[in-house]
Amino acid sequence: MKKHPQFQRLMFLFAIAGLVAATANYACLPDVCADLKTAEFRTMDEVNSYRIRTLNEALSQDGLSLNENQRLTLKTQGKLLGVAKLGQPVKHPDGTIEMPANWLQPLPEGHPWASKLTPADDAFYSFFEERVLRPRLYDPENPQHVEWANAYLAKSKSNDPDFIGWTYANRTECSKIRYDAKGTMAVTDTRF
Repeated sequence: MKKHPQFQRLMFLFAIAGLVAATANYACLPDVCADLKTAEFRTMDEVNSYRIRTLNEALSQDGLSLNENQRLTLKTQGKLLGVAKLGQPVKHPDGTIEMPANWLQPLPEGHPWASKLTPADDAFYSFFEERVLRPRLYDPENPQHVEWANAYLAKSKSNDPDFIGWTYANRTECSKIRYDAKGTMAVTDTRF
């Protein structure tokens, strides 16, 4: 039987195009941007520089001291909300996290970060950067966070430190959805 190398190449290209189209549709969620990026943090010291502040650190950095009633409340309840200035999240002794208003944007429906992720998922790495490190929520006392940090750092030091970087950079949609009005290639929305 005679082989047809050009036909095989053509079929291979169709298969690749199908994978790209499927990925493009997934990356076309409103208000979500996905680009290939390289892991930004390379060492545990860099990761720890983005850790959450404790209440004691926040009070000390803000030059605040507690009065007797506040100390008693903190001792009995394990937290003292509304005392520290919230320039970033603060962890109270009982584990309660106090965050500034609108610190994290809610996840849109269908966003890859909305499901439970593991290091086997490519979205895990951008999730760890964008939803744990950058918002300064990394807690070195949380075993789950330490496990995530170790997996992230292993990826960042690997021969392939790149991953799909899902973000909320700005409103983005695929150009086909933005510009192709029912197959006509006409611009459908001039805001973009």
